[in-house]
Amino acid sequence: MVEGVETDDYRTSRGLLSVIRRDDKKHARTDADVAKEYDDFPIVSCRDEINAPHSPRSLAIKIVEDNVPAWATHAAIRAVLVKRLTLVRSAERTTKPPETALPLSSIGEASPSKIVDTLLTFGRSLARPEWEPKFAPTPDTGANEFLRSNALAFLCAVIADQGMPAERAWYLPYGLYRRLGHLDPSRIVADQAAVEAAVRGPPSLHRFPKKYAEWIVAGATRVLDQYGGDASRVWTGKPTAREVFERLDQFEGIGQKKAAMAVEILERDLSIPISAMGGSDVAYDVHVRRVFLRTGLAQRDELDHIISVARTLRPERPGEIDMPTWRVGRQWCHAGTPDCGACPLDAVCPKIISRNPLRAQP
Repeated sequence: MVEGVETDDYRTSRGLLSVIRRDDKKHARTDADVAKEYDDFPIVSCRDEINAPHSPRSLAIKIVEDNVPAWATHAAIRAVLVKRLTLVRSAERTTKPPETALPLSSIGEASPSKIVDTLLTFGRSLARPEWEPKFAPTPDTGANEFLRSNALAFLCAVIADQGMPAERAWYLPYGLYRRLGHLDPSRIVADQAAVEAAVRGPPSLHRFPKKYAEWIVAGATRVLDQYGGDASRVWTGKPTAREVFERLDQFEGIGQKKAAMAVEILERDLSIPISAMGGSDVAYDVHVRRVFLRTGLAQRDELDHIISVARTLRPERPGEIDMPTWRVGRQWCHAGTPDCGACPLDAVCPKIISRNPLRAQP
């Protein structure tokens, strides 16, 4: 059994918190306490989500109340941790718990190129109808329009996309704009305290309010100093994919994962003219890494190795593999119990379920 407690923004998010427990059943308080099985989940601090005098400092996962698969996975992880503790404490232990296994009849057989082709076909099936905006990463139409029309908002969202559900991260710039009354780089740089207060809430817009505020101020400073106050100049002028990646990578809070993801979104969804897309890459994201490992596309959970695999299998545009792989990892190829039967890769995946990324990356 697992518990769920309403967050301060429950009425809008329908989110519930459930405390993460360590192997010894005590509450997790630092990232080091969190079992790797929780890599897929949005991890938050109870104090950031519930503004109450006795709100604990414990870490928790935030799940929408009707997300039954997520609650089931959480319960399964709890059960595994309890079993692990029992085994460690048993002086007579002679065997380890079995790894997840699947019937041989369900194991797919395909070449790496076939797996990639299947991923790309799945990616094309996700294209939105022509009459709908291509880029709509949040359920809020106002937030989506703001992201499409405001380059600094897009940049702030890329920076925010860490340690929380993607939908919430991409909503953040709009939430920040509504609280500040602006998203002007000069005013942001002039008043970091106001930015941090707006992020902190309540409710908090980000898991790490202080750090995110620092990144936003640093980003606004770079936009002013390097791009004349216009964030769109980071990607306008028909630059190459590699040039856009390198420019984004210079911003604090943006690393390989976020920069690679942003290049693809800009060209694919926002129709920004970017040349030489052969210089794009997959993002070193936990979902992408897990799918690469379990399909056998990658043999090691290493940044250079996974990027090299994508470049070899899709040299004309390695980054094109990223989005469909991320969707498979997030929706079906869970760290705990994958939903292989519903996965688009079911017929071609060898299902090496015991393989999981070593740790989530920022």
